[in-house]
Amino acid sequence: MHGKNKTIFVSIPNITVYRNFCLFPGSVMDLLAREKDLRVVVLMKKVDLPRFRPRFGASNFIIETYDGDETKNFLQRIFFFFFSYLIFTETTKLISSYGVRADKPRPLVKYWNYPIKWVLGNILGKSKYLTEKLVPGLYFKIFNDRRFGQFFDKYNPDLLFLPNVCIWPSDLEFLAEAKRRNIRTVGAPGNWDHLSKYFIPFKPDKLLVWARQVKYEAMKYQNYGENTVKMVGAPQIDFMVKKENIISRSEFLKKIGFQPEDRIINFCSQGPYSLDGADIVDMILKWIKKGEFGENVRVIIRPHPAAIFEKEKYRPFVGNPLVYIDAVDSWSSVPNVQNFLNVINHSDVLVTTYSSIATEASILDRPTIIASFDGYKTRSIYQSVRRHKNFTHFQYLLPIGAISVAESAAELLDFVKMYLNDPAKNMEKRKKMCHEVFGQPDGKNAGRILEEIKGFV
Repeated sequence: MHGKNKTIFVSIPNITVYRNFCLFPGSVMDLLAREKDLRVVVLMKKVDLPRFRPRFGASNFIIETYDGDETKNFLQRIFFFFFSYLIFTETTKLISSYGVRADKPRPLVKYWNYPIKWVLGNILGKSKYLTEKLVPGLYFKIFNDRRFGQFFDKYNPDLLFLPNVCIWPSDLEFLAEAKRRNIRTVGAPGNWDHLSKYFIPFKPDKLLVWARQVKYEAMKYQNYGENTVKMVGAPQIDFMVKKENIISRSEFLKKIGFQPEDRIINFCSQGPYSLDGADIVDMILKWIKKGEFGENVRVIIRPHPAAIFEKEKYRPFVGNPLVYIDAVDSWSSVPNVQNFLNVINHSDVLVTTYSSIATEASILDRPTIIASFDGYKTRSIYQSVRRHKNFTHFQYLLPIGAISVAESAAELLDFVKMYLNDPAKNMEKRKKMCHEVFGQPDGKNAGRILEEIKGFV
């Protein structure tokens, strides 16, 4: 079968990659399916096969599965820790000190090694010999079981495409195996906030990034050269910008039980990363009842869809005539994503914390406010939402001014009033942020990625 056909390996390790590269009509995988001179071998975990199989029915697609991530031995865990912290950004500093999740007590034992992480990133991580030569060489020796070698032996691929270049075990193992065999590689970060979290000891020959923000982090923190990083845009926004996904405002409001004249404040919860979303919603509802925003103002609550306990957090608002609770996830199906797009598009203003939705809202030009305070409480920095302001990726974006950051309830009230009265406020800044994070919203990003892949094959 090989003949003139070229063989591409594509790893689909999680639901985010599935959504961005597979789910939508016209996705990267749909375009690959039309390339009849390419044989595409899809690599995924067995547990994901029932959910993903329907999207891989093309005649030139083959699916190979593996059991999952293997347990590391003691030496591997020590080495993994060592190379992971060869960068030390504000994000890794936060992870190493305050922690990211707020729903659990701060595990002090886990953070005793903060000084070690600082030394690794700020001293040892500056050595190009160590990061570019020694660590990759040691990785080959320490992680030597080569469990994915069987797939490479079976298909002898011409190219490995990793849409989620990171240190999560399966993706890193695939990349390492390709490097052992001198197979060409193309990769992409799985999201806009990955490259400032940890050091990745191997680089694909070409890194395809969404836009300038990710390119900046690739070069600054992962030692990529200018000519090895290509900005191609985020493939998922090809679908998100299609006008046919948006129903009329009157139809949407009728669907959720609101009236045509209603204005919508949308609160998007950050789930386990922020504890006090219910307080923020309660404040907004009290302001509505006091008439702070005028008449006909309603609230949509969007709980974090991956956090089960969110149902309990927002239970007090169930049945409130001013509130609609949207608990539909935004990744598992096309109708679910369309629901998400309509919820965002028909909101007059979004309120969230330091969530990715603050950037996604810019795709649809929605005014967005970050509530950077802990509701009615005064929390320790270890559980306060304020600590997330230090994320490296947000430090890059906040100076653009597209997102208003409310440090208090009074500021939140003022910002909501401002955007309800003037929805066009900061429009140009939102456009700039969209370009900085997602690239061109012209519907052609998946095609750009395909051309880069074909160019390497």
